[in-house]
Amino acid sequence: MGFTLVEMLMVMAVMASILAMGGLGVGRALRSMTLTNAGNKVTRLIEAARQQAITKNTLNAVVLMKSLGTEVDARAFTVLEYTVAGGWRQIREWEVLPDGIVVDVGATGTDASFFSNGPQPFPFADASRPGAPVAYGSNSSLPAGTYAARIFLPGGGLLNPDDAAQFRLVEGTVSGGKVQFSQAERGVPSNYYRVVLLGTTGKTKVERP
Repeated sequence: MGFTLVEMLMVMAVMASILAMGGLGVGRALRSMTLTNAGNKVTRLIEAARQQAITKNTLNAVVLMKSLGTEVDARAFTVLEYTVAGGWRQIREWEVLPDGIVVDVGATGTDASFFSNGPQPFPFADASRPGAPVAYGSNSSLPAGTYAARIFLPGGGLLNPDDAAQFRLVEGTVSGGKVQFSQAERGVPSNYYRVVLLGTTGKTKVERP
């Protein structure tokens, strides 16, 4: 006995729903994987900056472009090195997070401590170039308020070890200086990659939901 047209349509509708749900699940998994890879990349950059400070007996700064009005705001990191002879210089190209992944520059509380406890003004910087001594585009330096940074000492710890230093990467975009989460519950991102810098040692700790 064959299927009626109505029965076939019902089966097709159920199959379409299952496929759609599967597609949503795959999409979420891919976005989560992208977030993880981006977070791992940032963590490796921070750890490399710390290690170089120890190895070369220098000051090394991890700098985030926070709000310069560019397409890479909240997505670009670089590393600076300070020596007595040469001052501050950029030793790593800007590394940009993939589209759809940003640093949550609108966070509050401890998740904003990487921004609020950073060096402004930048120590030992040229007085003629106020702000972070690193160029981007037509800017010879990043003005105060447009960047966030933390500095590693030659021993590996942070310059101001008693001040919290953490931030989180999230799935979303930045528009007008505000973060729009791709997925959130009551204004809280459903997924994140939190990076915590331990003040005394400078080592990183990663936290996930």
